[in-house]
Amino acid sequence: MWTIAQLAIFAFLAEFAVAGEIEQLKEVLGKFDKDYKQGNMTRLTSDFKNALKEYGDVQQEGKHYDQKETNFRMAIFESNELMTERINKKYKQGLVSYTTALNDLADLTDEEFMVMNGLRMPNQTGLRGRRQAYNRFYRYNPREWLPNLVDWRKNGVLTPVRNQGKCGSCYAFGALGALEAYHKKRTGKLVNLSPQNIIDCTWRYGNNGCNGGFMVLVFRYAQSHGIIAESKYPYVFTARPFCKWRKADVVATNRGYFEIRDGDELGLKHAVAKYGPVVVGISGRQRSFRFYKSGIYSSNSCTESSHAVLIVGYGTHPTHGDYWIIKNSWGTRWGVKGYGYMARNKGNMCRVASMGSFPI
Repeated sequence: MWTIAQLAIFAFLAEFAVAGEIEQLKEVLGKFDKDYKQGNMTRLTSDFKNALKEYGDVQQEGKHYDQKETNFRMAIFESNELMTERINKKYKQGLVSYTTALNDLADLTDEEFMVMNGLRMPNQTGLRGRRQAYNRFYRYNPREWLPNLVDWRKNGVLTPVRNQGKCGSCYAFGALGALEAYHKKRTGKLVNLSPQNIIDCTWRYGNNGCNGGFMVLVFRYAQSHGIIAESKYPYVFTARPFCKWRKADVVATNRGYFEIRDGDELGLKHAVAKYGPVVVGISGRQRSFRFYKSGIYSSNSCTESSHAVLIVGYGTHPTHGDYWIIKNSWGTRWGVKGYGYMARNKGNMCRVASMGSFPI
């Protein structure tokens, strides 16, 4: 039975909540009450303030909340802390194959976090009402020998992990990661390409800036226009009202792209081994994925594809089995310095082999 104090706290926090977040707030009230009775509120407050100092926000500018907002954010922080503790306990018991840790996303509501899942399927009707043929499926020999381990991080074709911030631009970061690797293999030059170029300039192709987009539309734009370097067109964490593309600044392009049939993990493995990194659309809305730290991630809570990541390799763990290596765009505090491992050959776990594509 909730006390009057607990009900008052819940009513206070609910002022800030949106639909779907009430249960998240309920979860933390019991822990708040327990902490209060045991004199642990000082510990919680200290943990939260230390996290703000350590992580800042996703744009690395620091976080500054008034007291009312601080109480709300601290409740979310506590809820996420509880969740990571539960998962890590299961890991020690051998019940899951990955660990979690708090990061700079720890005080975001679920709704705020969803913004960073910016994968959006395009309208199949293209410019001037003409139907566009997006599909050019990758063909391969299923009996061809492939290496047991591929890791493109060791081949010098990947740029540093970046942070998309509070912008649904994962589609741009993922697709450009594949294009950066392709450009390096073709020219020998490794260039940070501009996601801002994509966010500002691909509206006519069907993308929606910071409100999401689709990876093959990036490749179509790059094929017709080319992409500018990050140094010439810096990322600003939001969509600008005007496209600042200039032909003279173009540094990379592609001749076309291939798509991989949804769920075809063998085809994805073949493409990664033979061509290089492949961008895919995974289910990335789970809180357990938000705070993934190490190990091989899998979840029964995965739903539809919502987030674009770059597959940069694959392998097999002696205990936990086959895995994919992914490069994320949530900064280096997420996962293993911005990279992660997801279960492979487990029925397209978390949609990891969905919407795959790569430039040619």
